Amino acid sequence: MSITELFRRIEKLPKLQALSVAFAAFILVSALNLFGAFDTLESQSFDYRLLHVGVSQKADTSVVLVTIDQNSLDFFEKQSVSWPWPREFYGVLTDYLTKAGAKVVAYDLDFSSKGVDRVESESAYSDSSFSAAMGLSGNVVLTAHLWKHEAGDEEGGTLLPKHLTPPISINPKDAFNRATAPLELFQEQAARVGVVNFETDEDGVARRLPLCYAYQNRSIPHFALAAYMQALKIPNEKIASTLKTIPTDAHGNHLVYWYGKPGPDGVFKYISIASVITSAYKQESGGAPEVPPEIFRDKYVIVGASAPGLWDFKPTPFASLEPCPGMEIHATVLSNLLNNHFIKSTPVWLIYVISLVFALVVGFLFFSIKRLSLSVATILGALGLYIGFAFWGFSHLNLWAPLVMPSAVALSTLMLSAIVSYATEGRQKRELRRIFTRYLSPQVMDEIIANADKLELGGQEVQASVFFSDIQGFTSIAEKLPPKELIAYLNEYLTIGTEIILKYEGMIDKYIGDAIMAIFGAPVTRPDHAKTACLAALEIQKITDTFYASKSHVGPQFITRIGIHTGTMVLGNVGSATRSDYTAIGDTVNLASRLEGVNKNFGTRILISESTYEQAKQFIEVRELDVLRVKGKNQPIKIYELVCEKGGLSQLQIRKFKHFEDGIKHYRAQAWNEAKLSFENVLKLDREDGPAEAYIERCGLLSVQNLSENWDGVFTLTTK
Repeated sequence: MSITELFRRIEKLPKLQALSVAFAAFILVSALNLFGAFDTLESQSFDYRLLHVGVSQKADTSVVLVTIDQNSLDFFEKQSVSWPWPREFYGVLTDYLTKAGAKVVAYDLDFSSKGVDRVESESAYSDSSFSAAMGLSGNVVLTAHLWKHEAGDEEGGTLLPKHLTPPISINPKDAFNRATAPLELFQEQAARVGVVNFETDEDGVARRLPLCYAYQNRSIPHFALAAYMQALKIPNEKIASTLKTIPTDAHGNHLVYWYGKPGPDGVFKYISIASVITSAYKQESGGAPEVPPEIFRDKYVIVGASAPGLWDFKPTPFASLEPCPGMEIHATVLSNLLNNHFIKSTPVWLIYVISLVFALVVGFLFFSIKRLSLSVATILGALGLYIGFAFWGFSHLNLWAPLVMPSAVALSTLMLSAIVSYATEGRQKRELRRIFTRYLSPQVMDEIIANADKLELGGQEVQASVFFSDIQGFTSIAEKLPPKELIAYLNEYLTIGTEIILKYEGMIDKYIGDAIMAIFGAPVTRPDHAKTACLAALEIQKITDTFYASKSHVGPQFITRIGIHTGTMVLGNVGSATRSDYTAIGDTVNLASRLEGVNKNFGTRILISESTYEQAKQFIEVRELDVLRVKGKNQPIKIYELVCEKGGLSQLQIRKFKHFEDGIKHYRAQAWNEAKLSFENVLKLDREDGPAEAYIERCGLLSVQNLSENWDGVFTLTTK
């Protein structure tokens, strides 16, 4: 099978078309996703959900932040104590918090260098004071920063083995070999050391972080995890089992469960460090502390900087609302761990499954719903429901359902479906215009194009009315005219008939010499096709009579004869592989052609069948003519002469038709003399009445035949 044949087959099968488009869109978007094209957008959708719907859980009130804020810096500056402060301050703070009953005291501060010598105290004494306080507390957690040593870099500090944990499974390329660590004096007395490497996504925003780092063939926990393990007295050897209880993303990172806006007016309690240190000194001297120690009982205390000048603000999803100190990120993670507050991220494989389902749903909806506006509205509605679920799931289920890739797949499938549909439908519409532009009026043509899916070119059975016309005595007329004149006059005549047929939304099936074959009620279904066929026939007679009367001295006088029959026929493309015509075939077509020819027998202009009359009788006036059995058919049919539109009979015609009706009754009763008398009365009113003349002649023929008493009155035609 060639590629062209494959695409043509796809065009004809909506389900295959939908499937092909869905997979094409899915593969395209999946390839982009593999290269990280949607990572930033998906992360930003996470931020949007945080900012606009938030999460259901609240931050743990037992996590307290003691902050080095601007007020504290200003307060001690007035006491002639400049930054960095003497380490004995932290010793006093540690002692106060420990005696108050704090479960853990975690310092998000850099203690990797010796303190500053001051007039009032030496750095060694100050450092020793802090170290001693940590030793007495037994609950202090300090920070370290890890990095990778390159040739020419400084060697950095050393982490004591007591703070390292057993190795974890991690890519060696991600392992660190150097650390900016606290002084050994401090490490010896600290209960734990945790890492505070700042991790961001590609857009520079902190949303997730590793809870454990590989370091020199061992591992070391994140600062928040170290504080958590210390508070719960989990030994370092249990870090692997501890990590197994914490959900992580595909890269082993903890997705931070953000509670809300950061800062002093946010979700965590901020206490100025100056007020706590002064409270400690006041209590030591017998005074009443400004910050009661009870505030810190059973609390998890994180000490860090929030003053703008100390440059510890980090970009978070809430950066547009409030700058976030680094210590609050650690406080948030600690609260997550203490309360099992976790964002459940969607596994990568499930993201692809959801996206594939979206592609298939969108593809099938688009190609199943034929109205473009309805299909697009349904697809966008389905996408909107999913987005609504994603927001609801985030707020109520802590579920980060993917938005960007499924949306990209859905919209890509929609766009690709529209392009394919436009291309294939454009080809179909061009083909339809090529086939029907010769047959139909522009209005009907537009309707076919608008409803192309309802049209079956391969063949379908329809109920319609067939119209046949030709010119009376055309053969003898043609013999008298030069070819060019004949064609000119014939085209003139056919143009008049064609325009009227198209006006009544008929389809020109074909021209056969001087004859026109037309279909009413197909290919676009019309319930009133019998009526429109009859009205078109009447108007053709009226217009052509007027036209040729005005040209009585110029050219031939064409008289039109018409036959109409209504019934079932097969409609479709008929012909060879190289050329075909859209036409109707069947007994209905043949009978309409026969009726047109029967006009010669009666001297009439328009004959219609009983089936046509029954569907159009509310709109037309007729004269019942006969019950005929045409050549080659056993089933007789009743035929009528179409005279005019409803209510258009003259008094003369009414009287004439009454005599004719009486004649038919006598004729069928084999009362030949009475029948002839009635038909002669018709001729007295209209001496050119063809049907009356035909019946007088027929009565003479039948009167000498030995007909049975049960004669059905059917007349059999022996010629076509």
